[in-house]
Amino acid sequence: HVVASSLGTVSMAAQQVIVSLFYCLCPIADSLSLTAQSFVPAIAEKKVSKERTNALRKTTRNFFKAGSIFGSVMVSAVLCIPFLSQFFTADPVVSSMVASIAPLLVGVFAVHGIVCASEGLLLGQKDLGFLGKMYAGFFAVVPFFMLRVKRAAARGVPGTN
Repeated sequence: HVVASSLGTVSMAAQQVIVSLFYCLCPIADSLSLTAQSFVPAIAEKKVSKERTNALRKTTRNFFKAGSIFGSVMVSAVLCIPFLSQFFTADPVVSSMVASIAPLLVGVFAVHGIVCASEGLLLGQKDLGFLGKMYAGFFAVVPFFMLRVKRAAARGVPGTN
């Protein structure tokens, strides 16, 4: 609702293209979280020992490596967005706006694989305290900033529409 009530037609069309691309790429790294949630409990539930600690450490390292690789693949895909946006819209202004957002998406997807792997590792070890606090913080922070953007757009601040 916040986005739809703040953006003009061109911005809304660009946002739709970006969201579509984002949701196409997200499952790539989300699979790391699901995989970690499947593999890690078997290790984490073993009796505390040096062997268990080494296994968890090795598993964590491997998931971070996989997250880095997945992030690189997604960044490579995002770098193609300026060229691919023509397949999502015929409007050159919308394509230009989508291309201008690509650098931000590079930053997001560069860490997305590691974030998803970390989430899966924490969930697999049943470390819900940290994740619960992060999700609660996200639930409060994102609406705060989205409403600030909406107010800025309503005042006509350049760059918000």
